[in-house]
Amino acid sequence: ENPFKILGAVGVPTVFYIFKGREGQQHLQFQSKLMHTRVFGQFAVITMLLSLMGFKEYMDRSGKFITDGDVQARVAQMQQSRSELLYRLHRDRIDAERLADKRRQALEQDMKMGAVKKTNASKASIIDTA
Repeated sequence: ENPFKILGAVGVPTVFYIFKGREGQQHLQFQSKLMHTRVFGQFAVITMLLSLMGFKEYMDRSGKFITDGDVQARVAQMQQSRSELLYRLHRDRIDAERLADKRRQALEQDMKMGAVKKTNASKASIIDTA
């Protein structure tokens, strides 16, 4: 989560190890050992930093871990999709009821005009309600 803490936890011991490795060179003065340690330590820490940031970028793009913001956005999208679905279902139910009412009214008009017999009307109403 925080790459700089990892870099500090690994970088400081690495620089200390580089400094301790220079103790075997007795022909160098302390200032030269310190400068060598600084140069090699910078190289090591910068290499670790670039590697760590590259790995973090890779994991952010294609890793399995998602952030809280991603989760919240996905939850909001799911809630919106659910509310849209419920609205469409409600609207479809109302449309189906209106269509059934129009069919009943048309059937009643046909029965009044004598275009449909009562036996057919009962079958039609059974089919209409099913």
